Amino acid sequence: MYSFVNGVGFESRRGGVAKRERRARFTVVEAVRSLKDADFEESVLKAEKPVLVDFYATWCGPCKLLSPLVDWAGREYKDSLEVYKVNIDEETEYVKMFNISALPHLVLFHNGKDKMHVTGLLKKGELAKQLEEHLQN
Repeated sequence: MYSFVNGVGFESRRGGVAKRERRARFTVVEAVRSLKDADFEESVLKAEKPVLVDFYATWCGPCKLLSPLVDWAGREYKDSLEVYKVNIDEETEYVKMFNISALPHLVLFHNGKDKMHVTGLLKKGELAKQLEEHLQN
């Protein structure tokens, strides 16, 4: 049996365990960033490009399912869109400010205004369609 723990591979053998280092075969590009309150106005409201913000909580199961899709959007639209994640347990004021009643909650901002709100899980095609519509306008 072979398994990885924190990037280190372990192969079970009779009489012991052989340790094997895992080599990275790809480069990770971080297109999605965390956002704290102090940065919100500058990074989102005053941004030149449209900004997609994923409001999430660490305890939220659907948020965890949506996270890879948000990461994909950050990579796919990196030239025309900034993408941020905001943990609402740490940044509580946004719940009232943007009327967030359920999670996950995505908001697209452009020119300092919220142009799109999406609550709940989305499929990749649905998110792409909505982003394309708003990015063309």
